Amino acid sequence: MTKNYVVYGLGISGISILNYLSKNNFQLVATDDNQKIIDSFKSKYPNINFLNPKEINYNQDSIISFAPGIPLYFPKNHQILEICKKTHAKLSCDIEIFYDFNKDNNNSFIGITGTNGKSTTTALTSFVFKALNINTAMGGTIGVPCFDLPQNQKDFSYIFETSSFQLDLINNLNFDIAVLLNITPDHIDRHGSMQGYIEAKKRIFLNQKQHDFAIIDYDNENSRSVYDELNNDNNFKANLIPISTKKILDNGISIVNGILTNNIENKSSQLDLTSKFLKGDHNSQNMAFAFAICYCYFLQKKLKHNTDLPVEIEKEIVDKIKNFQGLKHRMQIVKEIGNKRFINDSKATNAESTINALKAYDNIFWILGGRAKEGGITTLIPYFKKIVKAYLIGEASDNFAEILKLNNVNYEKCFSLENAFKKIIEDIKTFELSEKNILLSPACASLDQWKSFEERGDYFCKLVNDLSN
Repeated sequence: MTKNYVVYGLGISGISILNYLSKNNFQLVATDDNQKIIDSFKSKYPNINFLNPKEINYNQDSIISFAPGIPLYFPKNHQILEICKKTHAKLSCDIEIFYDFNKDNNNSFIGITGTNGKSTTTALTSFVFKALNINTAMGGTIGVPCFDLPQNQKDFSYIFETSSFQLDLINNLNFDIAVLLNITPDHIDRHGSMQGYIEAKKRIFLNQKQHDFAIIDYDNENSRSVYDELNNDNNFKANLIPISTKKILDNGISIVNGILTNNIENKSSQLDLTSKFLKGDHNSQNMAFAFAICYCYFLQKKLKHNTDLPVEIEKEIVDKIKNFQGLKHRMQIVKEIGNKRFINDSKATNAESTINALKAYDNIFWILGGRAKEGGITTLIPYFKKIVKAYLIGEASDNFAEILKLNNVNYEKCFSLENAFKKIIEDIKTFELSEKNILLSPACASLDQWKSFEERGDYFCKLVNDLSN
């Protein structure tokens, strides 16, 4: 029988695959758990069959592109799991379907996941690939749906930032290079437990083969346990590459005190890798991972096609990394006005991510709050001494205020980002400090007041630019 596709969930990625499948005349049905959304799309796409999920005739030839944003297992099993069990329909996601359509023609697929740092690592890797004249495009949760990327390519490299939600849905996808950064508590409400979250992240290494590469953070306890598990698995054939910013690793990549050491295949090279744009230990990790991905890309070509590595490729990769100016919303220096520095770290949606900003700066006027993640901000207590004053916004204000008060941090409840910014501009005039760092690093999700962390960060940037104008 002919494959038939069910696009389940009509968000950004759902619409992207919907457009592709309909334009290419695939047998297609679209649906959503929200009937109002289904009804709204019927008039926009009159040539597509929109049905309620229970009205669809699923069968063993059905491939379901399931939206990663829909909870699959928790707080209860989604109905699609029972549907697949009864009908033998295949549950998948847009990235896996994209892979099925584009896996030939000597194309490479690179998957990057982790709790923190994956967006910067993805963007940095893409930047270096392009600078090295490698035909490439990046997508996934970094903001570009995969079906908006170039297709029907040859010798092309796809770099995907992948979430645990997407990885839960893959079965046959094979990443040539699979990357796991740190794993810290996040999305527990979606995975049921920390172990469930780790198991989802680990799925990025499914189906890897002999000449593939698995690049894993060795400093983080949870990711190191995944490394050790794969290292002890006789059935796992990919090349394991550990990454550290704390010590020099055998057969791995390390950046310690600004020096990158490449010990892959006992090469033992050392190069200076300090960046004027990417500051902090977390960015050293991002740079180490980006170097490892780029180097393993060329090494994989050598292994598969018995070619030589390009001359001085390590130096070329390092030079390109140094030119990368960073990712928007991630410790982004919006503007410096006199001794005042305005920093947009809106992408810090949990405490673990905010730690990096608090480590990097002193004399901080800190805007935080939103929809709190599990654990709140208690892990940030060791860095509270760097805070001149905290400005609380969003749902977490009352809870965070109690923690700040217990730790003798000067704070004020401001409710909105605009109010917090106005109050900071008033306050900074009263402090005699050599430098003043106005930092938006919420340690919270944005969804109580904003559509996304990008919208929150963009508004902060607007406030800064309006001020300087």
